Amino acid sequence: MKDYLRYGMLIVAMAVIGCSPKNPDPIIYGKDQCYYCRMSIAEPQFGAEIITSKGRIYKYDALECLVNQLSEDTSLEGRCFAIPYDRPRELFSVDSLHYIISERYRSPMGANLAAFYDQSAFDGRALSWNELNEKFSGE
Repeated sequence: MKDYLRYGMLIVAMAVIGCSPKNPDPIIYGKDQCYYCRMSIAEPQFGAEIITSKGRIYKYDALECLVNQLSEDTSLEGRCFAIPYDRPRELFSVDSLHYIISERYRSPMGANLAAFYDQSAFDGRALSWNELNEKFSGE
């Protein structure tokens, strides 16, 4: 009887782990809504997503919404992804991207913040993910 209970618990644990999303969920432009500001996600060269430690997926219309959410809700943990300006509609881990704040990139919430995949696609000094978070948490 104890063996059946152990196997049953093992199967339930494996099912829970197996159901957690491992990859980002593609953003559906014009339909998905930003978790932070509730605006419709409309611009394919901007956007972000977090997969929480509990497997929930939250989508954002702009990087500044994700960064502000993380700054305000320190209990929110998970894997973060962003859409690079030079690779529209594709989500990449935030740690693999470069971040620029410039009036050249008119992000949806007005922070003029853009992520880039290729470092040669922009001029100037880029911020790392950690530097970006520090900058927004200090404002």
